[in-house]
Amino acid sequence: LAHKIVALPGDSLVAAQISGCALAQTQIEQMANFELATASLAATAELNLAELQQAQLIVYTSGSSGQAKAIAKAWPQLLNEVAALESQFGAQLDGAVVLGTVSHQHIYGLLFRVLWPLVQGRAFSTQVAFFPESLLQQSQLHTKVIWVSSPAHYKRLSADYDWQGIAPHLAALFSSGGILPLNVAQTVQGYSGLLIQEIFGSSETGGVAHRQSIDAAHVAWSALPKVQIQISLAGALQIKSPHLPADQTDWYTMDDAARWHSDGGFELLGRLDRIVKIEEKRISLVAIEQALLSLPEVKDAAVFAEHENGREYIAAVLVLQPHQDAALQRMGKFRFCEQLKRQLTTQLTSLALPRRWRFVAEIPLNTQGKVSQAALKALFSPPVRLLPQILDLQPEGNCATYQLKIGADIAYFAGHFQNMPVLPGVTQIHWAVQFARQQWLLPEPFLRLEAIKFQQVILPEMMVKLDLNWDPVKLRLTFAFTSPSGAHSSGRIVFGVAL
Repeated sequence: LAHKIVALPGDSLVAAQISGCALAQTQIEQMANFELATASLAATAELNLAELQQAQLIVYTSGSSGQAKAIAKAWPQLLNEVAALESQFGAQLDGAVVLGTVSHQHIYGLLFRVLWPLVQGRAFSTQVAFFPESLLQQSQLHTKVIWVSSPAHYKRLSADYDWQGIAPHLAALFSSGGILPLNVAQTVQGYSGLLIQEIFGSSETGGVAHRQSIDAAHVAWSALPKVQIQISLAGALQIKSPHLPADQTDWYTMDDAARWHSDGGFELLGRLDRIVKIEEKRISLVAIEQALLSLPEVKDAAVFAEHENGREYIAAVLVLQPHQDAALQRMGKFRFCEQLKRQLTTQLTSLALPRRWRFVAEIPLNTQGKVSQAALKALFSPPVRLLPQILDLQPEGNCATYQLKIGADIAYFAGHFQNMPVLPGVTQIHWAVQFARQQWLLPEPFLRLEAIKFQQVILPEMMVKLDLNWDPVKLRLTFAFTSPSGAHSSGRIVFGVAL
């Protein structure tokens, strides 16, 4: 009705960062009032068929492997997909309320949580149940519910929940956003009594295929209604689909490797962009992750190829099985990783063995439950510098003098300010307390600041002197930052006695 294109930026994106979608505050306020303005408009205006054909929505890829990409969706594309979903699954969903753990800001959540129930007249919750406890609690508020979730969320379910009270409320379970491991599908089936319906697709293609994994022999995918499938000579999955743009009449080649299955469906062999070359050898990152997951020590794994000093290597991020953290501590990281590598040599070539390792409590995911490549790589980044370099320290009783070098890589300079980094005043106060606690037993709690002055800015790479004086009677710390340029900051920090 408004003759506008609707853009749904992903959860991690800010509107101002999206090309062509920078919004002034006045525009945002106008948008906030738009719903009221259209209430009366909708009562008198009607959308004709031509307008519907032109109506567009823009979704963004999750950005899990790089920069998020804008994907335009025409309204007929979305309606075609809704019709396919209803044709395939609708019979089992009547009377059920749709609950979800995934955001509507990506295509899977948008279709399954909003558009499909909206078109079919089913009730749906507007709230994302991001935590398992929220999802299970909401499920018991309705007679029947549908779960729209992701592998990452299904992995978090455990036997500790009241499944006898929850299972009778479940009508159907959907999963998308990544491949659901067979053991997770079987575990959730044991809890709920239902097979999870997996949906395979992408932001560009919409839904492509579905499957229900029963055991290792039943892992093939079947095309959704009116979706045609073929596999190219290079092994890439190709489709023709009413969920693609209307002008896409040729076969659309996806970034997924596939092969035909004996039952007439197809198997996915991993993304083609997850095949990397190391010393001219093709290495499958998916195969490395599967090998890692087969080890008794490993609960979850994610790997990526990194380039450093002219060489490619594999980096691995692992979640260990319960009690394996103790083995890691006992053996030390080097010996523990060597043990893992020895086990992997029966499955992987030497080039495919990870060279760098990180151990975490959970694999970092974005809001759609997909592994965040940026977050994985950040785990291997140099540690963030929070303190200046101490060039000299002269302690004497209740006084101490520090000679400091304020490195340009200190994290507190970031964003303060753009194109002109200045050390924040609150950082100077924080450092005064932090260094003082290394010298004396300062009590808790902090009470107040007194006579605080900031006379000159402290810039990156400056050499400064920090004088500290602790008064144990008045519980008062006096500090002063100076340099050959003069005074930079000074003041008193008063502490109290915890009651």
